[in-house]
Amino acid sequence: MVQALLGPQDYGAIKMKRLLTSLSLISLFVSCVPDKETSTLSYFEVDQAAYKKYVNQKPMPTEPDLAVDKSIINNDYPIELALYQDGKFYYNLPNLGDGTGSWTIDGGKIKLFSSRTLFDMYIDIFAADQSASNLIVKFRDRHGPQILKMINENLD
Repeated sequence: MVQALLGPQDYGAIKMKRLLTSLSLISLFVSCVPDKETSTLSYFEVDQAAYKKYVNQKPMPTEPDLAVDKSIINNDYPIELALYQDGKFYYNLPNLGDGTGSWTIDGGKIKLFSSRTLFDMYIDIFAADQSASNLIVKFRDRHGPQILKMINENLD
C-alpha cells in the first residue's frame, strides 16, 4: 500500500539518501583510523649548539664520502644523512638514490628540504635525549609517517 503512494522519482530520492548515508558512514570510519605516527621513541627540541657536533665543519664537497664525513644512518629503513657547514646536506637512500638539499635549525630541530623529480622531501631531525647524544629523524613517505632512531658515524 505504501508503494502505491510513492512515485518513481521518490524511489530515486530514497536510493540517493541511502547512498549518501553509506558514503558518509564510510568516510567517518576511514577518518577515525589512527595515524601511524605513534612511536615509542621520545624526541626533544634542544638548543642549536647541541647539534653542532653533527655538522661537518666544511662546505659540502662535490662528492661527499660518508665513510669519512660525519653522518647519521639507519640501516633498517635504510637512510644516510650528512650535514655540512654551508647549510647543505647530502642523503643516500639505497632504494631511491642519493641527492642534496638544504638545512636550517628552527624551533630546536633541524629541518631538511630537498626537491626530487617526483616529490619534495621534508625531514625533521630531533634529539633523542636532552643532551642530543643520539638523533631521531621524522618524515613522511608513501607508507605514512616514519620516526627512526639514527646511528652516529664518524663523530669526533
